[in-house]
Amino acid sequence: FKNIFGTPEFVAPEIVNYEQLGLEADMWSIGVITYILLSGASPFLGDTKQETLANISAVSYDFDEEFFSSTSELAKSFIRQLLEKDTRKRMTIEGALNHPWIKPLNSRQAMVKRLSVVNLENFKRQYARRRWKFSFRIVALCNHLTKIMKKGQNLPEENGRDCESDQEEDILKRRPHTRKRSSTS
Repeated sequence: FKNIFGTPEFVAPEIVNYEQLGLEADMWSIGVITYILLSGASPFLGDTKQETLANISAVSYDFDEEFFSSTSELAKSFIRQLLEKDTRKRMTIEGALNHPWIKPLNSRQAMVKRLSVVNLENFKRQYARRRWKFSFRIVALCNHLTKIMKKGQNLPEENGRDCESDQEEDILKRRPHTRKRSSTS
């Protein structure tokens, strides 16, 4: 049984397929990061880890108008050349540094480059949801580990409320509520 290390949505197809790795895998990740920064969305993210890995293996992504309406064709070209499944055709470090979107050849390309900006609104919206999901998983893991620990020590469970934050919540509920008076002068 082999494990894939790394955040699933950033890994290259050769990692998913357990092939030999090189700098090309890092170039792929740069393509994913660029896609995310310009759109606020992830190119390969699925509902499950397996779906994400299948999307990567199939190189299944698009430039949805909802996210890429203000992104230049030069920027999309940069991403396409990095998200190339064939490692021999994938853009190299030198190619990326000399790409017209990174290093404009003329004033028109320089102007086009300035138009492709980080899509902060979509980025915030997508990653706020992910942070919430991550937080939920951490709390669930905390509860699970606490239950395992209590079973190992033969301690009674406390109505399924095991996390420190739950205990803090109980303490806050027990405190008397004092009311501040507003002065009317």
